[in-house]
Amino acid sequence: MPAAQFTHRLVPTLVLILAVVMLAAAPAARPAGAAGAADTGGAACFFRRQWRGTWKTAPDSRAIYINVSGRTYRLDLQAPYPLLGSAWARLTDRDASNTICSPDDFRLVVSDRIGVHQQVIVTRMTLLTAAQAAALPPALRP
Repeated sequence: MPAAQFTHRLVPTLVLILAVVMLAAAPAARPAGAAGAADTGGAACFFRRQWRGTWKTAPDSRAIYINVSGRTYRLDLQAPYPLLGSAWARLTDRDASNTICSPDDFRLVVSDRIGVHQQVIVTRMTLLTAAQAAALPPALRP
C-alpha cells in the first residue's frame, strides 16, 4: 500500500482517538443552577484588580472572607494566621497574573506596622451564594 493511502486512512482514526482522549480528560460540567457554595471554576474567576484588598478574618484565623465586585468568597487557609486579626495588619497579593481562578493564584502576604511579614497560603477558594453571604454574621461580612 502506498504511503499516501496509509496516511489518508490513519488521519481520521487519530482525530477520533484525540477527541476521545480530550473528552475523557475534561472535568465534568456542573449542572446549571447548582445550589450551595461552589468551588471556584471558570465562572468564579475574577480580575486581581477587582479585589480592593479588604477582608474579614474568621474567629479561628483559618479562613478569610473577601468581597469582589459584590460577590463574597471564603478563602480557607493552610494554618491559623493570627496576624490577620491585628488592627494594623495589611494583606497584599504579590503576583503578576491578572486573574484569580483557584487557590494557587493567590500569593498573599500579611504584614503589620512593626515589620512582621508572613506568607498566607490559601488551600480552598469558595464562592458563596447570595444567601450564604447574607447569612454571615456582620463581623465576617467583608
